[in-house]
Amino acid sequence: MERTVDLTAVNRVSTRVELKGVRLVAISAACNPSISGPSLRPEVNLDCKLGNYDATTLEVICDYTFVAHSDQEQAIESTIRYLLQYELAGTETAKPSDLAEFANANGALHSWPFVREMLYGLTSRMGFPPYTLPLMHFKVEAPPNEQTQDGVQNKEAPKSPE
Repeated sequence: MERTVDLTAVNRVSTRVELKGVRLVAISAACNPSISGPSLRPEVNLDCKLGNYDATTLEVICDYTFVAHSDQEQAIESTIRYLLQYELAGTETAKPSDLAEFANANGALHSWPFVREMLYGLTSRMGFPPYTLPLMHFKVEAPPNEQTQDGVQNKEAPKSPE
């Protein structure tokens, strides 16, 4: 999975936070017991967004959807929600756009290992080969009007779809 992030915005927040809690707040899972075998095609979707926040605390909500198919039939479906709680230090007010970018990037980064463990155990308990969630990859775009490593100037940095 690849996510596009604005690391400058993420950095303005990440230097001021400390992760205080990771909570599983919702899970739903089902499998089709008539399907078996190792040839499942998994798909994972993720949406991390800014939750409640104030001058000293920040919450990030990460929703995962996992679906696996065998041939044309759906074998597994699961939704998982994690709540990440951070302590926010400093006296300056964080911009909501920076907090949202932090939620998108760091929410994914911090919840990913918990979801990996959850899906591994869940698929195994359902009688399928354990699914190992792949590594999370971030795509960093050069800010507009900055030179890239090859010396070419970026006039506009288009956002890539997730």
